[in-house]
Amino acid sequence: MRKTAGIFTILVLVGSCTLWADEAQVVGTVDRSRVQVDEEIALTIRIVGVKGNLQAPRLPAFQGFESFYTGRTSHFTFVSGKSSSTVDFTYVLIPKVAGKYMLQPVDVWIEGKLYKTLPMEIEVLGPLLAQPTRSWQSPTPVAPPLPIASVAPVPAVSQPTSVSPPLGADENIFVRAAVDKQTVYPNEQVLLSYTLYTRYDTRYEGFEEEPSVSGFWIEDFPLDRDLGRETVSLKGRRYVKADVRKIALFPTAPAEYTIYPGVMKASVREEPRTSNAFDDFFGDSFFSGASFFARRVERLLKPDPIKISVRPFPEKGKPEGFNGAVGQFRLSASVDKTQVKQNEPVTLKLVLEGEGNLETLPRPSVPELTGFKVYDGDSSNQLLKLGSTIGGKKTIEIIFIPTEAGELSIPPLEFSFFDPRRESYQVLRTQSFPLKVTPSSEPARLPAELEEKAAFKKEIRRETQDIHYITEEIPSERSVRTRNYLYQALLAANFLGLLLVGNGLFRRRRELLFQRDTALKRRKLARSMAERRLKTLRRLARSHKPEEADRFLEEGEKILSEYLCNKFNISSYSFTGEWFEEKLKEVCGPDDPLVREAREFYELASEARYGRGAPPIHERHQFLALIESVIRRLEKWFR
Repeated sequence: MRKTAGIFTILVLVGSCTLWADEAQVVGTVDRSRVQVDEEIALTIRIVGVKGNLQAPRLPAFQGFESFYTGRTSHFTFVSGKSSSTVDFTYVLIPKVAGKYMLQPVDVWIEGKLYKTLPMEIEVLGPLLAQPTRSWQSPTPVAPPLPIASVAPVPAVSQPTSVSPPLGADENIFVRAAVDKQTVYPNEQVLLSYTLYTRYDTRYEGFEEEPSVSGFWIEDFPLDRDLGRETVSLKGRRYVKADVRKIALFPTAPAEYTIYPGVMKASVREEPRTSNAFDDFFGDSFFSGASFFARRVERLLKPDPIKISVRPFPEKGKPEGFNGAVGQFRLSASVDKTQVKQNEPVTLKLVLEGEGNLETLPRPSVPELTGFKVYDGDSSNQLLKLGSTIGGKKTIEIIFIPTEAGELSIPPLEFSFFDPRRESYQVLRTQSFPLKVTPSSEPARLPAELEEKAAFKKEIRRETQDIHYITEEIPSERSVRTRNYLYQALLAANFLGLLLVGNGLFRRRRELLFQRDTALKRRKLARSMAERRLKTLRRLARSHKPEEADRFLEEGEKILSEYLCNKFNISSYSFTGEWFEEKLKEVCGPDDPLVREAREFYELASEARYGRGAPPIHERHQFLALIESVIRRLEKWFR
């Protein structure tokens, strides 16, 4: 009897612990309780043990504080058939008045039940003003406090009040195109930057219409895949700001130019939110896919045109050999030999380094020389894009062939450029290179690369002359048919070639798009990957072999789970049957029979891992139809 009572007591205790573990827990914490005026505080509301979607809790109006919502983080675990979840909602509080405050509890509604956090005491240091200390009744806690790691807030950076959305644009998302200077000289770099300001969960999608920059040489700056972001305040409203594109422009001639920055494409997430103004401030992520169940709406953002004035170079102090180079440069020179034979080539290498448009830099002019033949050699550019400046190194080779013996010299060469920082001309000179030339009877010999170039410049010489008389001949029917077949074959080959080229371009464009957005790649390829594996599953469904029948449920579960992980861009470690059921309810509705059938399928698949026998053929076909139906429903929903 005592043994039976003891077993009953243990079961009651285990059941009580299980019920307590299933109860939701809500805890609020701040990362600091003693701050200065205008110093930011990170407030975290942690919710433990709740499945399904949760709305961000509404913050009460904390007297003496500004507050805004900064996002959420979720964590799911699935161990030994049991799942657990933790969701953190983060906010930033900014105290405006010194004093001691007792922050009132935050209400959190979960499945129709009200939970409250504990009050939180904060002391704000600074010039003390008359501010009453508010006290609140302590609510009955629904769960013991849990330790929560500090969450660092995103710092708010003040922006010039002149930054404002273009006329008629949405004030919650707009793009601003700006240049670092509006008055420049020809060939002077102008940096065109595109900055996105948004209060939505936003994904940058590239440009719908490229900028119109006629009259400029263009160089694009590569940006990181993960766009840097910061929080800024514009006219009392908070935005997330990110630089999405930078272009270096080099005007080619003096004039008044208007740059039309084009049209940028972005997608914003639209989903039901709470009425709290701060909940509309940010989504869960910025420039990310977030939840694929949330609808994304494409936005076309058009910044205002930009005026640029390009003034002519000053005439005062302009060198005679100035060819329009602009920037800051250094010049070095070297020769490959100083002792040569007559008619033997000598290579002079010039290296120009610095900041500026190296692509358009001219070769330093060579004066008229006696005793030399001069040829242009190879040249190469090494372009560098560092920070917001275009620069690099340009190598130029000039071939000198001495035609006379004796003591000769390659004279100094000059390179002039305009420095816009000093607004003056600069002249660089190489040193002279003395050459000792010994007599030789050999003819002039060009370097191999110059000989190849010269081979294309030979004169055309007529060797023979012939007269061909015009003859008329009616082609035979057979030859006409042969030509027609050949013509049609060539047309078909051209058409096939166009198809292959088009397919290659499409695949290349898709790969570039997938490289920028791995979530999109997983979502787009989810169905094709599942279809390939479904061929094996169909064979297992028809098989009468026991070992293949045993594999059916395991293989089916893997196919469906892998498809769902790819479609919703989650890791396999975060996938659970409960999560899948909740998502399926959102797509099909809670009363759809497909939800119940999917639950039964996962339960049977879980039992199969622990030794349950293989299902009969008719059940296998039912489960196969279920998997195909889930995939079809989700594909239709994602369109």
